[in-house]
Amino acid sequence: MSGELLAQIDRVMQKRPIYREALSVYRELAVLLEEVGPEIEYASGDKKVGEIKAKEGFPLFSREDLPVDLKATSSLFTRVLDHLSSKKREDREALERALGRVRTDGQWIERALSAFLARDEGTIDAMAQEVSLDSTVLKFVTTMALKPSLNTLKGLVSGAIQKGSWEYGYCPLCGSWPDMAYLDEQGTRMLHCELCGFEWNYPRIKCPFCENSDSRELGYFMSQEEKGLRVDFCKKCNVYIKTIDLRVAEAPAPLELENLITLHLDMLAHEQGFTTPSR
Repeated sequence: MSGELLAQIDRVMQKRPIYREALSVYRELAVLLEEVGPEIEYASGDKKVGEIKAKEGFPLFSREDLPVDLKATSSLFTRVLDHLSSKKREDREALERALGRVRTDGQWIERALSAFLARDEGTIDAMAQEVSLDSTVLKFVTTMALKPSLNTLKGLVSGAIQKGSWEYGYCPLCGSWPDMAYLDEQGTRMLHCELCGFEWNYPRIKCPFCENSDSRELGYFMSQEEKGLRVDFCKKCNVYIKTIDLRVAEAPAPLELENLITLHLDMLAHEQGFTTPSR
């Protein structure tokens, strides 16, 4: 780790004290994640295969076939649940029930992981209801448990993905949607994957979600609190994405943190009738 990530979290907590509680929990979980060393089996294979996939619009992996370390992920899933259930939270009892289910049903975690990666919302909702847990919390636990494996995989395959040749709004590594975007110092628009954190460039005047490039149907509104924060939206599909302009933003945090501390922008977008893409 990144002592750098921890330092970033500490800096953000000072800057945005309203998010101190949420970021404190995230900081504790980040330490847990750093203790996991997943073993990923990945053979680069024929580069031509990757090139053909990219040309045809297929990501390097489908979400369901991502090579994750199931043992390490399952262990971390349990540790994250255990850690959260030790906190004074309104859903503490539900987290304890989920932890109990994990300890008595050896297949529960694997079912949750499979459903999450397959975007099987019905199964995720049903599993969450079994223990009276909010499905968004179950998804959060699953996401955190997968992070070390996906970070390792990202490091292994990043050289095999030609970012400049990828023309789609979904991730070239795993096929997931972006959760945030940023404009770099040259004004190039970069998208950040919601699942694996991979980044790739994408046209500024084009919706990543429906590929609409009609400027009359695309727009944005700015944050009233900080420079460089805005929400890009598409009137054709009514989907939005939060964006940071690095040319004017003051010392932005890593995007995974910025996503957590810009919930006010999500609320504003929802109030104006925009939504996130179907996950």
